Amino acid sequence: MRCALGWLAALLVLTSCGYKSGFKLPDNQNLGVRVFGNESLLRDVELRLHPFLTDSVQRLVSADLVGPAQADLWIEGEVLEYSRRGGIRSRQNVLQERGVRITVRARLVRRLREHPEGLESEVVREVTLSDDRGYLVEDARGESDAVDNALRNISDRVVLDLFADLAYEDAPEGDLSGRR
Repeated sequence: MRCALGWLAALLVLTSCGYKSGFKLPDNQNLGVRVFGNESLLRDVELRLHPFLTDSVQRLVSADLVGPAQADLWIEGEVLEYSRRGGIRSRQNVLQERGVRITVRARLVRRLREHPEGLESEVVREVTLSDDRGYLVEDARGESDAVDNALRNISDRVVLDLFADLAYEDAPEGDLSGRR
């Protein structure tokens, strides 16, 4: 019982001292997520992507999440492709499984300065990612769930790929610091 109380006390101390996990941005910069553009054939898929992407940022990056207009850094991009793939058929030629493929291009952008002509910014990193998910045709929510799972996976991969060099304690601040 004492051991359990000791662990509980240690946990309370850690949570009360402002402990944060995840990628840490240099100089306490904040981060925003813009709604992506949509170049695919699926209407409003970018609106379905946005909550997954903001959730990934909140879970994986130790920074304040703010509106993109106020952010020091922001993530922007486009959904490039949404396609359905042919599926698996039974021996009786009955369609049993189908799939979806989603491709996204994402950029991490840094605000440089604002002036009367507008905002000056630079692209720090850019990634293009795809995800394929299969689903059973007999499942009424199959395609919708497959899309959600693909978008969730893509969102985590976008954040991991854009911020990967911050995962190491001795990693140089480099591009994200804004110093030259």
